[in-house]
Amino acid sequence: MILEKAKKTLQKKIGDIFRVELLLLLFAIAMALVTFGESVYASFMSLFLRDFGIPVVQIGFFFTVFYAANALIAIPAGYISDRMGRKIIVVFLLILSGIVVSYPLVKTTGQLYLLRIAHGAVFAFIFPVARAYVMDKTSETNRGQTMGTYVLFCSIASMIAPLTGGIIRDQIGNFNPLFYIAAVFPLISILLLLISVRDLGKGFTLQKMSLPTRELVKNKVFAVILLMFTMLFFANGILTPIMSIFAFEELGMSYTMLGLLGTFMGVIYAVSQFVAGTLSDHYGRKTLLVYPLFIYALGVALAGLSVTPSMFFLSYMLVGIGAAPYATVAYSYIGDVVHSERRGIAVGTVSSLSSIGMIFGPMIGSALGGFAGLRIPFFAASGMVLLTILMLSLLLPKGTEVNK
Repeated sequence: MILEKAKKTLQKKIGDIFRVELLLLLFAIAMALVTFGESVYASFMSLFLRDFGIPVVQIGFFFTVFYAANALIAIPAGYISDRMGRKIIVVFLLILSGIVVSYPLVKTTGQLYLLRIAHGAVFAFIFPVARAYVMDKTSETNRGQTMGTYVLFCSIASMIAPLTGGIIRDQIGNFNPLFYIAAVFPLISILLLLISVRDLGKGFTLQKMSLPTRELVKNKVFAVILLMFTMLFFANGILTPIMSIFAFEELGMSYTMLGLLGTFMGVIYAVSQFVAGTLSDHYGRKTLLVYPLFIYALGVALAGLSVTPSMFFLSYMLVGIGAAPYATVAYSYIGDVVHSERRGIAVGTVSSLSSIGMIFGPMIGSALGGFAGLRIPFFAASGMVLLTILMLSLLLPKGTEVNK
């Protein structure tokens, strides 16, 4: 009798583990489809804006309004997902599809600004909420590996998409098909979520939404990670409006070559994400956060020194290796230190603070590129990464065990 009961209990436990893993697999595939759609055109957004007639020194503002909207909405979006459940992601995937398909239809600069604002706001309800869902379905012992697996799927999707978009742009001669293709994938993702996943959580107990400084930022680890995201996204923002223009104008790379770069970088990035997440479960989050960033800083600096496409390719392979851990390991760290009922708003806070870095980064990057030359933003971004390394080394605790 006792043995039979123990057998049934064990079977149930194994079944529960398999069910959760299967749900995460299906969820990762669904989000990978969304990532594929976004990656089809995202690598060429600066070039799209330039073709639209926007001067280089003003391109950064179109990225700034995107991230400003994301920063304003991310924390409320996280709070809403904590209260209503992660199922709200379905509604905003539908809205995302409508926004993306509207890019070829805009006629004025003002309309394009409004579209970018709406795009940034909708993003706050999708990818941060998706990360919170993955945190919900994992434990501290396997969160790094599982988060790495989730990002691996999304990274795989982003490998093929830029090359696909580059080839289409070179063959057809305009950007419109890229947006039409991209708009289809959120719809496919919705179908997969509704048919296969279904269990996206019913939400937690209703609470009054409080500022993240009241509870979350009191935790030193979380506060340091917030600062890290702000600094690194600022560095990334400096390069966002410049990277593709530099490759296109200074190195003579085609859209197909830029897409191929995105594919190769995606391969390196995906593997690095998974490896870093897995190793952080065993060797500590801090180690896997800090040391790869040296490779990141080196890669960005070499990219700014590049005189041939092959050198630029090599530089961005280093960027792919060094930049990967802070996405996977840092979110695993957050999952370790934040309770389930606060993870949505925690990830929303990260997204908001990260977007603040992206608000100012593109403006500075486009200004530096327009007035001082297209190479200068790379060196500025590399310096910011080095400053982030110093900050993490001084402020982040050595151990991975922290009080919740």
